[in-house]
Amino acid sequence: MKHIYYQLILKLKTPLSVGSGNNVNSDSDVVVRKNGTPYIPATAIAGVMGHYISIEQRKNIFGYISGERSQKSKVYFYDADLISDFSISVRDSVKLKNKVAVDGSKFDFQIVETGAEFVTYIEVNKYNNDIQETIERMISAIASSEIRFGRKTSRGFGEVKLKSLKKKEFDLETELDLWLDFDVTDLDSWKSVSEYKISEISTEADIIKLQLKQCGALSIRTYTTDISEEKDNMPDYKHTTLTNGIPVIPGTSWAGAFRERFSYFSDETFTNDVFGTVKEKTNVVKKSQIIFSESVVNNYKWKTITRNSIDRFSAATKDGALYTEQTCYNGKTELKITIPKKISEKARFILSACIADLNNGLLSVGGLTSVGRGIFEVEKITLNGTDKTKYLAENDIKNLLIQEKI
Repeated sequence: MKHIYYQLILKLKTPLSVGSGNNVNSDSDVVVRKNGTPYIPATAIAGVMGHYISIEQRKNIFGYISGERSQKSKVYFYDADLISDFSISVRDSVKLKNKVAVDGSKFDFQIVETGAEFVTYIEVNKYNNDIQETIERMISAIASSEIRFGRKTSRGFGEVKLKSLKKKEFDLETELDLWLDFDVTDLDSWKSVSEYKISEISTEADIIKLQLKQCGALSIRTYTTDISEEKDNMPDYKHTTLTNGIPVIPGTSWAGAFRERFSYFSDETFTNDVFGTVKEKTNVVKKSQIIFSESVVNNYKWKTITRNSIDRFSAATKDGALYTEQTCYNGKTELKITIPKKISEKARFILSACIADLNNGLLSVGGLTSVGRGIFEVEKITLNGTDKTKYLAENDIKNLLIQEKI
C-alpha cells in the first residue's frame, strides 16, 4: 500500500483576500496567525479544490456523511503557511450602477499583496491510480489558474503561481520506518526530493491577454489622510498602488467597466448571467463566468494636479472646493481575461465588441472618464497564445475570440 505526499510552493500572482470574519482594521480583515502572518486555511484549499471536480469524485475522495452512512476522506489538506516577506494593505471598494456609486455601498477589505509565498501539503493515504489522477488534475488546475483562492476570484484575486511541486511516495510494506521518520511539514525533509512536473495548460478555459498602452491619465482613487513632515502638501486622493508605490488597476475596476459596456449591447438578464449577480432580497448568488486579472502599470509618470470644483450655474469656483490629486500618465500594462471554453457564442461575440471599444476609446476604466481619463489602446491581443491583433485592427470582432483550428 502506498502513501503519497505533495509539497506545493505557491507565489501570489495577484492579491489574496481570505476573510477571517473580523473587522478590526477594515470591513473584512484577512485571516492571520497569532504573530500576525497571513495564511490560507486548509479548509479554504480543500473547498475550492473539491468544487473543481464532480460530485461523485468529491464523495469518493473527500468522503461524505449521508444519514447513517459515511466515508472518511482519502486525502488530507494542510494550511498554506507563509515562507516569505509579505505586505497587508487595505483596498477601497464601492458598488456602482450606471457608473454612479450606490448609497451606503462603500466598503474596504484587507489583502495580502502580490509576491508573498506560501507552502502547503496534500497527503493521500489511500492510493489508487484514479485518486492520483484526480489529485494531480486539481494541482494542474492551480498551476493554470483555473483554481484560485479566497474571495473575489473572478475579479482578479487569489491567482497563484505554482513555483515548486514535489512528490514523495512511500511503500508501507517495505518503507514503513522511512515513512514514520518523514516529517511532511519540515522543509529540510524535502530538500533531496526532485521537482515533479505537471501540465500547466488550461483545459477548461480560454486565456485572453491584452497588451495595453495608456492614452493619457488614469484615476482609480484611494483617499488618504496621510501627514508628512517632509511634504507640505499631500494629495487628497491618489491612484491605487501597491505598498511599494507601483500603480495597479484592480480586477474589480476592469470588471465594472466591461460589465457596463457589455450591458450596452445586451439586456440585464443576459449580462447578469455572464458577469454574475447577487440578489440580496432573495439571497440568490450567481458567479461570474468571466475572470479579470489585476493589472500592474509600468513605464508610467506621476503627476500631481490641483483642481477646483466649478459651480455649474455661475461658472465660478466653489468655496472650499480646492483639492489635489496624484495620478499616473502614459503607462503600459497587461490585462488577462479568462473565459470558459463553453461560454456562449453570443457572450464571446459581445465581449469581442467590448474589447474593440476599449481599443477605440469607447470603453474607459476608473474615475473621471467623462474628462478623458482611463482610455487605452490595445497594442497586442492573444488568445491562448495565438496572436489575434490583425482581427482587432480590421474590426473583425466575429473572429477575434475564435480559436483557429490547427
